[in-house]
Amino acid sequence: MKNIGIQIYSAEDKLREDFRATVKKMAEIGYTSVEGAIYDYVTLEEFASSVKDAGLTVSGLHCDLSKLENEFDETIKYFNTLDCHDFIIPWSTWDDEDYISMTNGINKFQPILKKEGIDLHFHNHQYEFLDRISRGPNKCIPFEHLRRETDVFFEIDMYWVAVAGKDPVKVITDNKQRIKYVHMKDGLTENEDGNAKVLGHGQAPVLAVRDCVLDLGLEMIVENECREPDGVTAAAECFKYIAK
Repeated sequence: MKNIGIQIYSAEDKLREDFRATVKKMAEIGYTSVEGAIYDYVTLEEFASSVKDAGLTVSGLHCDLSKLENEFDETIKYFNTLDCHDFIIPWSTWDDEDYISMTNGINKFQPILKKEGIDLHFHNHQYEFLDRISRGPNKCIPFEHLRRETDVFFEIDMYWVAVAGKDPVKVITDNKQRIKYVHMKDGLTENEDGNAKVLGHGQAPVLAVRDCVLDLGLEMIVENECREPDGVTAAAECFKYIAK
């Protein structure tokens, strides 16, 4: 099977106890890459050496655009030190002001990041597929707006697409040219607040999405938010399910 990465937020409970040992455990489970963020509880040097010593790579970092506005050089250094080439915007409020600033920020920084060898992505939740978001004069479906008004890549979170009542396989297939990574996540999909579960224990079409991602040659990033009984154990269960 194609390489499988993990968003190490999935094991944040254990990361905060022992970052290096937790990253090593992800490699032992079978994951080949980690997706992370800019952390305040571990140094950049410790992050980089932990990943290298475990034989992993950093597939991407979730990071707010404000980091580029306020700490550009430091942020680029963080990415370069980790040999990471994918900057992932983790979310948006989609109120009227954020609606405009998000679009402008993407269009401003995408070419700047490209010159640094970094691709810019947007990670969805359910809100990007709901037309009631941004209630003012700019009311729209945020995902459609980003697809039309920017060239940003999409990190599709299949679970939140399902929570929004959409078919994640169709969303991924229709946008395959703008997708590098798909978040594999499961949970209850009956209400838009969601309720995350270990892969295979929820209502999202995990295996159908897995097969679609493999067919399209995209990369899977496991994310587990419930951490039951703990992040490492849940990560192992997720890997076993997705790799079968």
